[in-house]
Amino acid sequence: MATRDKPDKRLTPLETLIMNVLWDESPAAVKQVQERLTAVKPMAYNTVLTIMRILRDKGFVVSERAGRSDLYRPVVTREDMGRRSLGEVIDSFFSGSAEALVSQLLDGQALTDEELTAIRAELDRALESRKGDQR
Repeated sequence: MATRDKPDKRLTPLETLIMNVLWDESPAAVKQVQERLTAVKPMAYNTVLTIMRILRDKGFVVSERAGRSDLYRPVVTREDMGRRSLGEVIDSFFSGSAEALVSQLLDGQALTDEELTAIRAELDRALESRKGDQR
């Protein structure tokens, strides 16, 4: 069974939409989430409620009673889920090779000079960090 700290399940596309709202506005009631989603994907209140309960059951969010409604907040970060999802993409589409992923990113995208410079800076930072760890 998944723990509340590290759920081992994946997010569906609808769950991801709701999690993005919760990562931006937390804690939030179902009505707040429904209203935030109106511009992106209008959903009935009961649909949002059901998905938020599923997220709670999966261990991605917790809820607490506040007056007449429940307030939900995520227990996993956007960054953690991004890392997990990226790992799944690398495994599924790039045979586990981060190098192949980066190569595809550089070849397949129209990256600006600023984006390339930022990527290079991140690579330089990562290399320097590793050098420091080896000392």
